[in-house]
Amino acid sequence: MADLADAAGVSRGAVYGHYKNKIEVCLAMCDRAFGQIEVPDENARVPALDILLRAGMGFLRQCCEPGSVQRVLEILYLKCERSDENEPLLRRRELLEKQGQRFGLRQIRRAVERGELPARLDVELASIYLQSLWDGICGTLAWTERLRDDPWNRAERMFRAGLDSLRSSPYLLLADA
Repeated sequence: MADLADAAGVSRGAVYGHYKNKIEVCLAMCDRAFGQIEVPDENARVPALDILLRAGMGFLRQCCEPGSVQRVLEILYLKCERSDENEPLLRRRELLEKQGQRFGLRQIRRAVERGELPARLDVELASIYLQSLWDGICGTLAWTERLRDDPWNRAERMFRAGLDSLRSSPYLLLADA
């Protein structure tokens, strides 16, 4: 509970006094932190791949730089074990992942429709690939020193390489009909 109180910026007594149980506290923290996540405007004039890059890099910063989003994600992914008691938290985590997946799918579909990406692109696989790449970059930034020299520039270059592979990798294309 001390971690939760610190992350919320309140005393442990305030946490205990306001909520009936720790799951309610965690859910409230999730709501507060996830409410701070910035989603870029999906302006129809802006190329979809630019929106994906801006969204991916913005979310990376929110997840990896110190702050409430980073602390809540650390709790959800590293300290929240799979149990019946934690089921509401696991559902909240899954909802966040699905929102990211839907956003990515929407932008990839827009990019295909506008000719930014190949018409035969397997958008489902491309979205999973891109989210997996993002997860890997996030983990590298958060848990290793591999990108310690100029981390954000190097992370962006890696993410751009992933976006570029959506244009050129034959392994992300649907089979010929």
